[in-house]
Amino acid sequence: MNAIYASAILASNQNSFGTEKASDYGPGFLGFVFTAVLVVAAIFLIRDMSKRVRRVRYQSEAEARQEKMVNEGENRKLQEPEGPIDPKTSEDK
Repeated sequence: MNAIYASAILASNQNSFGTEKASDYGPGFLGFVFTAVLVVAAIFLIRDMSKRVRRVRYQSEAEARQEKMVNEGENRKLQEPEGPIDPKTSEDK
């Protein structure tokens, strides 16, 4: 047991507190590169997502317009001609 205490005392004496540099703390250059890559990836993902959401919104608006036109076409009454029409002599030129 005394050997454990002796090694703990020696280990604590070898660590000199207060001699660390400012660069010893923090993530360093590798942390900066990793964070920068994550930021760039997030920017590209957000741009792609907004394009896809916009595309879906435009498609739903186009489908709604098309459905409206179809419904208007079905509700419109067609005027049937009273007799056969000759395109050569028709007055609707």
